[in-house]
Amino acid sequence: MGSVVAQDIPTPPDAESLGPVSPELVLVDPVLAEVARRALPVPSAPRRVVSPPPRKAPRRLRRTVALAAIIFTAGAASGQFVGEHGSSSRQGLDVVREKPDPPVAEKKPDPPVAEKPVRRAKDVRPPATRRAWAANVLGVSADVSPKAVNLVWKRPVRSDHVVVVRERGPGARSVVVFRGRAAGYRDSTARSCSEYRYTIVNYDRRGRRSTGVLTSVVTPGCA
Repeated sequence: MGSVVAQDIPTPPDAESLGPVSPELVLVDPVLAEVARRALPVPSAPRRVVSPPPRKAPRRLRRTVALAAIIFTAGAASGQFVGEHGSSSRQGLDVVREKPDPPVAEKKPDPPVAEKPVRRAKDVRPPATRRAWAANVLGVSADVSPKAVNLVWKRPVRSDHVVVVRERGPGARSVVVFRGRAAGYRDSTARSCSEYRYTIVNYDRRGRRSTGVLTSVVTPGCA
């Protein structure tokens, strides 16, 4: 085996003799690194800050706080501090109670107004007037002979005159054969074997006419 020759390691110089040391030089030279390590101050342990013990409140203050807590708890349990609607009051004062507002009646809408129909000019009609008729003649009788037809009647009260209208068969032309205040009429122009229709109409003093009395006859001479 070979022998190991001990090599003397130079004693590192003091940090004060080195002067300012750069980081690059420390990394290159181990001797300078050792010098820099020795030159660094030894970190000391952090100091523990001890807070002073809490000071106790005076005994008189603690009694006052405890008494106030007991009074507040008793008042809250009995309902003296809180009203019915949540309004708080101090001890010894009346509880303020809020009165609810009266309900507001809802206003109902007005009913719709029905529009009146507009009447056109053609829809406007005069009021119907009831026509007043005169009274008819009474007791009408007819006497037929081969030469003439005799008609007899009785005039009503307030009669002014009488009109006799003759028709030769149904649908024929009507002809006035008598107009006057008499109570009968003789038709000497009638032909034999013919049908005649006589309508006797009465007129009162106001000029109103009656509905008329119809009498039908057939003259002899057909055989």
